[in-house]
Amino acid sequence: MEWGLVPAVGSAANPYSRESVVRYTQSTEWALDSLFFIAAHGDRQDFSVEEIAKAQQVSPSYLAKIFQQLTKAGILRSHRGAKGGYSLGRLPEQITLLDVATVCEGSIPLYDCNAPAKSCSLGAKCLILSTFREAERRMQETLNGVTLQDLVESMRRNMSQATWLGVEGAPAGRPAEASAPARKN
Repeated sequence: MEWGLVPAVGSAANPYSRESVVRYTQSTEWALDSLFFIAAHGDRQDFSVEEIAKAQQVSPSYLAKIFQQLTKAGILRSHRGAKGGYSLGRLPEQITLLDVATVCEGSIPLYDCNAPAKSCSLGAKCLILSTFREAERRMQETLNGVTLQDLVESMRRNMSQATWLGVEGAPAGRPAEASAPARKN
């Protein structure tokens, strides 16, 4: 099967429209935006949930729940105390969009075949199942190929388009300790 480029979501008139078959939850969007915010402010270590929620204009209590998941996964590191907050748990080039989506969405397949219930034994020969598995594989490959560092570098090239970040040419974010595990393949 020959695959072409996947058309962009939305239209030229509205690139933010949600015309897509696959939809990630708001948790994934808020997590990515939050991590992007932290990475873009590389000169700082600790950020409060409230500060990041205010920049994104989102609920601090819901964002705090997302941060708990990201901390448990090692993507964020939490610091207690008066000057506490959150920082990246790994280097920005070691955190992929797939890492974040997996934390927020889980790793459940997009298509779950009901073959046993309908007495179908096509298995890998099933065009429906193989097509969805290939689409999912390609989507995961694409998401795994983009890091927080890539987002920061893209933002630097298009600074006027990301004013909500409130940064002025700061270097890419670094976690307090650079002893992070290697990027997943």
